[in-house]
Amino acid sequence: MMARRLVIAGICLAVLIAAVAIVLDQMAGKPGPSAAQSTSSSVPSTGSSITPSGGASPGGTGDPTGDPQPGSPASGTEGSGNGDGSGEGDDGPSTAKPLEVLPPVTATPTGLPQPSAPAPLVTTLPDPGSAAGEVVDGWPADILTLPEGTTIGSTSVSTSGDVLQVAADGIIAKPQAEVLASFRQSLVAHGFWSEAAPAAEGALAERFVRGADTVTVSVSTTGTGNSRFQLLGSLHTAAD
Repeated sequence: MMARRLVIAGICLAVLIAAVAIVLDQMAGKPGPSAAQSTSSSVPSTGSSITPSGGASPGGTGDPTGDPQPGSPASGTEGSGNGDGSGEGDDGPSTAKPLEVLPPVTATPTGLPQPSAPAPLVTTLPDPGSAAGEVVDGWPADILTLPEGTTIGSTSVSTSGDVLQVAADGIIAKPQAEVLASFRQSLVAHGFWSEAAPAAEGALAERFVRGADTVTVSVSTTGTGNSRFQLLGSLHTAAD
């Protein structure tokens, strides 16, 4: 009985071993599901794109749709420039915008125009000469009027180019200020203006100017209390 059971057990064990061998042989003859899946995933199919690891799409943001996200390099908005619209990257070279150069501003002259030179008071030059105790020939009496009551010492005229040079001296029984006032009244009537001029101690002097014409008169006091004047002038025959 025991021997019979051992025989039956041996036969069952042989059958089991044979079945296992058959199954293993079948499995070795064709690839399993895991091997097929690995092979299929390692070789890209035609027309498909390779997706980087981590599930990132071509957009580079991990978005399965592939659309660029804000802040990504492909979006061209946030994170792509320095914030001033110049389009420069944070690590790229900065390119300064060209400066706008305004056209030069032409200054308009201001102020009053320069006055034109006055017309000459003398049009012709006399012959040079001098006289003692009287007015010399050629003296411009209509311009240089000697004060009334003057005792003439001497008068003279001379020329230099287009300039008439005059000189005179005399004594008059008036105060210094009255003598200067007499010359001032005569010359201002012809367009001269006056200013104080240097004078010796105890004397008074004024300078009369009209364009390029000048007349200087100085007055001192004599020992008798009278006033003695000296006159020097230059009158032009052409306006400068």
